[in-house]
Amino acid sequence: MKFIFDLDGTICFKGQPISTNILDSLLALEQAGHTVGFASARPCRDMLPVLDERFANHLLIGANGAMTHHRGSLQGSMPIPDRLAHEIISILDDYRAQYFIDDSWNYAHNCVSAHPFLSYIDPNRTASRVDVDQLNAVLKILILSCDRYEELVARIRELDVTLHYHSAEGILDLTYRGVNKWAALNRFDVAGEPFICFGNDMNDLPLFEKAHHSVLVGEYEPLLALAKEKIAMDDYVEQSIIAKLRELGERYELALP
Repeated sequence: MKFIFDLDGTICFKGQPISTNILDSLLALEQAGHTVGFASARPCRDMLPVLDERFANHLLIGANGAMTHHRGSLQGSMPIPDRLAHEIISILDDYRAQYFIDDSWNYAHNCVSAHPFLSYIDPNRTASRVDVDQLNAVLKILILSCDRYEELVARIRELDVTLHYHSAEGILDLTYRGVNKWAALNRFDVAGEPFICFGNDMNDLPLFEKAHHSVLVGEYEPLLALAKEKIAMDDYVEQSIIAKLRELGERYELALP
């Protein structure tokens, strides 16, 4: 069985790397014959630092499905078309929004002060901050702040984009129309193998709709009706995740060829 994991708020918390205990449990799944992959709002550049070197070649679906890495290299991407990207950036400038833009590895932003979000970017120092016009392609745009936020969002909704609001951080991100984690997984895995997913927020909804089995970490209301089961976000969340991995691994091991 294929297991797909969201990262932040699902198996890693408060911006810290995934615990060694959880990572060891993920490897135990593979040793039992399962496949493990990850799907995150983070670009692949920022997924790697919260994993460890044992997972560098795994399937990484980043930027909410706008990029896919496997075996350590970029396998595919779904950028915002140049003309649309320029229109969005022009609108953001008109509204004096603070924003952050990812391409396939590097990034650009217009933050004039040390926005807290920047402390999570590229901790391994493998990328470069470049000017907007030096980006290879615009894969994802994050709106970090804006004084006329509601008005700006209404304007952005008129465009050919997919919006995800990250409730924990109060950040809105934009990708191209139709880009999501499930679409990226489906492009990568054309055989359509059934999968199990773990998630916690809005951007996991397309995976939950398609999963053979789904596990919600926390209480995000729109996922409650879709989740097959739930893990409480409490002081024992790590132990609960590890126990659930062991249980599901054993349950579905019987179905493996």
